[in-house]
Amino acid sequence: MANTQGRKYIFGSPATLNLYNAAGAEIMAAVISPDLESYDISHEADTEEVRDSSGEVVGHIGYNNRITLTVNFIPSGTSTANALLSASLPNVNGTAIITGAPVIVMGGFTNAINADTSNRWIYAGGGSIKTTQSGKSTGTITLKKYPSIAASGAATNL
Repeated sequence: MANTQGRKYIFGSPATLNLYNAAGAEIMAAVISPDLESYDISHEADTEEVRDSSGEVVGHIGYNNRITLTVNFIPSGTSTANALLSASLPNVNGTAIITGAPVIVMGGFTNAINADTSNRWIYAGGGSIKTTQSGKSTGTITLKKYPSIAASGAATNL
């Protein structure tokens, strides 16, 4: 385990990942959570500049505030079957719960990375699993969270 003298740092990417399909059923439980290699969180919003007749910006409109989390992971488990389960990805509008990550304030969220059952991350598709001829498999999943959406379970069929 790493340690430090002097200045303190955020070190490593500790967390547990649980994934749920759009129907709300768990597809990856904490007991078979993959090893999280890294995660990258970013704050995003849509913006529009309002210009006057001479082209100068006289106003700025911001909307659709959100945070996006990209998780890179290594599928692993206590057995080959559990390693395969930890390589699972949900369908679109599936959700994710992340626990055990550092508490970081971002984009209006007081605990941006960690998500409990009442405000899960939303999976919008685009995840991937990469296998190689020699070496470990890796996976990537991108998740989104919006302040105005409390994703707490199954998606609604339209």
